[in-house]
Amino acid sequence: MRQFASGETRTEKYAQALRALRELLEAQGEDVVGCAYAEAVAQSRYDRFAVKGLKQSDGRLCVQRLWGKQCDLKDCVPPSGDHDSLWLRDGKPAVYLTQPYGLTWETMRRLMAFCERHGLKADIDTWPSFHFPGQVLSVQLSKKDA
Repeated sequence: MRQFASGETRTEKYAQALRALRELLEAQGEDVVGCAYAEAVAQSRYDRFAVKGLKQSDGRLCVQRLWGKQCDLKDCVPPSGDHDSLWLRDGKPAVYLTQPYGLTWETMRRLMAFCERHGLKADIDTWPSFHFPGQVLSVQLSKKDA
């Protein structure tokens, strides 16, 4: 069986959590274990993302806001859009974040074309993925020159 922690990280508390997760897996299945993990780390990931000097906007979700434009209700959501949020730095839109469950080849092609049209870059990772950690990706869109 694979081990993902060793040395000082593999504490008794770690072993207890591992036993509890294995019991949950046996009793309720893999999906419930994923939910338990996500619930345990989601707020921490959200907070760690915000600590980068970002604050979630409560305004209209539109990538055009990254350029200081008002939304014209056209072409304002990226093809990867799912669980979208807009993040401000110093009060100005800086990052448009989507958290899709996956990206197909065609969606990635459309996303790149979307970015080219809007002068954006897309960074895709599993972090911060706070919507449902372990199940979603994070696609961070920002201005190319940022």
